[in-house]
Amino acid sequence: MKERIRCLLLTFIIALVFCVNVSATEQTGAQLYYVTDEAGLLSENENMMLEKMAETVSQKYGIGVYIVTVEDYRDFHSEGVYKATYTIYHEYTMGEGPNRDGIMLLLSMDDRDWAMFCYGSRCEYAFNSYGQQKLEKVFLDNFGENDWYGGFEDYIKECSVYLEKAASGKPVRASLFFPILIVIGLSLLAAAVIVSVIWQKMENVSKKATANAYVSAGLQLTEQTDHFTHKTTSSRKIERSSSGGGSSQSESGGGGSGRSGKF
Repeated sequence: MKERIRCLLLTFIIALVFCVNVSATEQTGAQLYYVTDEAGLLSENENMMLEKMAETVSQKYGIGVYIVTVEDYRDFHSEGVYKATYTIYHEYTMGEGPNRDGIMLLLSMDDRDWAMFCYGSRCEYAFNSYGQQKLEKVFLDNFGENDWYGGFEDYIKECSVYLEKAASGKPVRASLFFPILIVIGLSLLAAAVIVSVIWQKMENVSKKATANAYVSAGLQLTEQTDHFTHKTTSSRKIERSSSGGGSSQSESGGGGSGRSGKF
């Protein structure tokens, strides 16, 4: 009888463990590792360390942090590296939780293209367009020097910082100090111009209207004509500015948002 009870308990425990594993699989659902280095940029040890870092951050905050490197993004989508990125994300069921929240960085080595894709409301709360623009500066300088491990490590660490701030209700956002300062400055400038115009009009009213007021006592005008002329000219030159080096641009599509460019 006791043996039978033990067998039943063992069967129950095995079934419970199986159910937990299935549930976990359904929650994550990703068919790729957190770090997938198809282009072979990392050593085996570097890959393992980055995988562990990304896994820890992803599971702590419930938002997947992914890295994928490929030889040519056109193998996944011919219309651009960003579209290739969200194609990989969706085809391989990336993301954490029922809504598959996650952020993925893709490097395509053929033309040195990169893209970053953010998916899910919780992910986009942590990484809005301003945050994504700031985030790219953390790793692009490393990639420019072919420091792949350093760039990926900085990316994961910075993602952790963003997610921590979002979890505490203080996501990375643009400071309002300078925009407010500009508005105040423009308001004061507009007020100064208005006051200057009013003051000038008041001075003009006090001036006499005809040229007779400026004639000396011994000089008589046989013909009186008043001429008032005023001519103002202004010009503005608009100059273009340009900068070299890598470039990036905001993108949308695939149910999420992100950025792409060259390194």
